[in-house]
Amino acid sequence: MFRKVSVCICFTVLIAFSLATAHSTPEHQHATVASEKESTTLSNIVNLKVPDLELTNQDGEKGRFVSDIIGDKLAAVTFTYTTCNTACPVLDGIFKKVQKRLGEELGKEIILITLSIDPVTDIPPRLKAHAEKLKAKPGWYFLTGEKQTVNRVLKALEVYSPDIFNHPPTVFVVDGKRGVWSRINGFPFTNKVLKVMDGFRIARADK
Repeated sequence: MFRKVSVCICFTVLIAFSLATAHSTPEHQHATVASEKESTTLSNIVNLKVPDLELTNQDGEKGRFVSDIIGDKLAAVTFTYTTCNTACPVLDGIFKKVQKRLGEELGKEIILITLSIDPVTDIPPRLKAHAEKLKAKPGWYFLTGEKQTVNRVLKALEVYSPDIFNHPPTVFVVDGKRGVWSRINGFPFTNKVLKVMDGFRIARADK
């Protein structure tokens, strides 16, 4: 999935917004969003062209975001940064609960990804310490990279903000095998994230 390198790189991730947007799904330019009344796997499906750029995880291992890191797995992706003390801890908490619920499935068919929106500060050793603080298990990747590279990914996913303090809290659930991305705005309940994953698994089985 990753190839080992001994490089200190920039990274980080996150967000700030209002809990009032937690379960809303606004339309975005360049993204087609289906109705909430449709099935879970279709309710927040977005049509995005995500660049397959090289990022680095908390262990200093490099890999391309789409083809190497996500690959053909199911993934939940969010965006935070380690110096944040508002929205980011909430998103970290959601992923900790998802991690607990996944149990031994984490790292096999399913992975978690936290991409830093502050890659200049969030270099791999700092992300490593943050991951340890959260008791992240294998299969939960904390990503960083060159600032320009990270910003390209954030812009493609329509979560970029020049001011990281005003970054919208967002979680994506991704089916890497089918190339399907589902967007959840705000701070989703753990059950919501898992329900979308389950829907993707059913869709895979029907193929």
